[in-house]
Amino acid sequence: MTKMMKTRQFLQCMAALLLAMATCLPINAQYGGRGDKRYHDRFSRTSSYGDVVEIRLTEPGTLEQKMPQDMINRVRLLHVEGPMNNKDFKFIKKLCDRSRCVDGRDKSIDNYLDLELERARIMSSGTGGLLSSGGERDVLDDALAYCSHLRSIVLPERLKRIGNNALHGCSQLEDVIMPPGVRALGSRAFSGCYRLEYITLPDGLQTIGDECFEGCEHLRSVTIPRTVTEIGERAFSGAGVQRVLLPAGLLTLGAGAFDKTPLTVLDLPAQTRVGNDYLGYMSKLQEINVENGSRYYTCEDGALYDNTGRVLLLYPAGRDGIAMVPDEVEVIGDRAFNGSATTGIDLPASLRTVGHRAFAGSRIESVVLPPSVKTVGESAFESCSRLQRVEMPGVESMGKCAFKYCGALRSFTTSRDITTIPVEAFEECKSLTTIQLPSMVTTIAMRAFKNCPAIESVEFPIGLTEIGKEAFEGNKALTAIDLPAGLKAIGERAFKKCIGLTSVTTPEACSTIDKEAFRECSALARIDLNNGLATLGDNALRETAISELVLPESMTHVGKKVAEKCKNLTRIECHAVLPPTLDGVSNNKVELHVPASSVNAYHSAKNWKNFKTILPLGK
Repeated sequence: MTKMMKTRQFLQCMAALLLAMATCLPINAQYGGRGDKRYHDRFSRTSSYGDVVEIRLTEPGTLEQKMPQDMINRVRLLHVEGPMNNKDFKFIKKLCDRSRCVDGRDKSIDNYLDLELERARIMSSGTGGLLSSGGERDVLDDALAYCSHLRSIVLPERLKRIGNNALHGCSQLEDVIMPPGVRALGSRAFSGCYRLEYITLPDGLQTIGDECFEGCEHLRSVTIPRTVTEIGERAFSGAGVQRVLLPAGLLTLGAGAFDKTPLTVLDLPAQTRVGNDYLGYMSKLQEINVENGSRYYTCEDGALYDNTGRVLLLYPAGRDGIAMVPDEVEVIGDRAFNGSATTGIDLPASLRTVGHRAFAGSRIESVVLPPSVKTVGESAFESCSRLQRVEMPGVESMGKCAFKYCGALRSFTTSRDITTIPVEAFEECKSLTTIQLPSMVTTIAMRAFKNCPAIESVEFPIGLTEIGKEAFEGNKALTAIDLPAGLKAIGERAFKKCIGLTSVTTPEACSTIDKEAFRECSALARIDLNNGLATLGDNALRETAISELVLPESMTHVGKKVAEKCKNLTRIECHAVLPPTLDGVSNNKVELHVPASSVNAYHSAKNWKNFKTILPLGK
């Protein structure tokens, strides 16, 4: 053999040896693959760029022992056979949490892991945790949640159920091969798998759990097997599903199952009942169809109704223009027009009720409710940013947040029979300029008109007894208020930051002004507190322009720092013969004037005695 031939043979041997060293495996591991072409495709793609490891286990919990430390940052396709338990899956999660992946020369490469578990057997530890407890086998619960670098997985062939949170939050997961024996997918089994584009659900599958594919925004289509009888709440919420065929045997479709998906058409089988009668908000939906023979629903012109036709359950949100609600409809159901592109609506005289969030977030521009409508639900028109005019002449009760965030709303008229303006009813209605409250209103609830900066005046009804917490806070254009004689209480921060307010007179019936009620009303130069007032809360007049504070004879409690940072304040009068309780005062250099017979009592009373000058009234 020539010298050249010997040299060539030596180099070939060295090359083979180097290749073997670069992909070295433990003694009980070897290269390999399965007969499935999908596995071979993944195997060949990965072996060109990183290490492939096959490990056969004889005892559960020994996977980490079988993997040498120098392989942890190199393996990119891991093939495991044999029994596995919690300990093994914790080690796999450790692999998926590695900060980098390297090749045989310690050069950084794409960091991902492909996992092949076709011949693995899942063993329960009996103690809960990552795998199912109670001796149940072949169930995967939580085992691989938040494996951020897991790219694909072939699930065990004996798997019966993919349990709750099994692959939740695997944000890089692209490919899942599921065995034919799987009968149930648990809650959030694949939620948050943003890159998952396609999945084949096996024949024989019966249940898809709550939020199972929630947030799988790249999942464009899914074929639901004919054996599925139950789909859970929000099962595909936020997924990218553009088309879906529901099986004829589907009995239960959970509330919001397709919420925030781009579906344009949805067909409901005759046997299907929708949880809470709510399909979800689908911004592109154009049409809903119901199979003949349904006991639960009817459809007309692509909209969904209950089986009587009297309750409108869902109008396709993708339709613009004017919506025509048929005669005989008595109820606009909860969220029926939620987020709808509809700009107007023609309502029948038969209508009685507008449900919760019925038109929330829609593009509706004006609303004229027929006199037959007596009830408007919570958040019924919340965030209708284009709504400018509302007429509801027959309404007797209105839910909280009914018109909250309706920034274009300029006017509203309503029935005299309303007794309460509810919580946050008109909060952030920035275009409202005047308010004419119905004559029967007795209560303006918390934050009812908060941050309505264009309101210039308010006509309070005679029967008003309570102005709630933050009811008019931040209304900068409000310059004057005429409080009615029967008003009993002004709530916490009720008029805070009403910087245009110049004067206030409280009625004799008003016994309480809560803390910070007029705080930062920087133009408020005069406040007349009539006899009858018993409590003035903490910081009630802080940072106002008052020059004099006169506390009536009826006063029993004064909060701390009621006139803090009132730069113009030069005089405080307290007409109460018996010193009220005083929580604290910082402007004790201001002259305090009290009844002549009570000067000594104030000199010895807690906190009052800290005033530098206490004089009898009239001096």
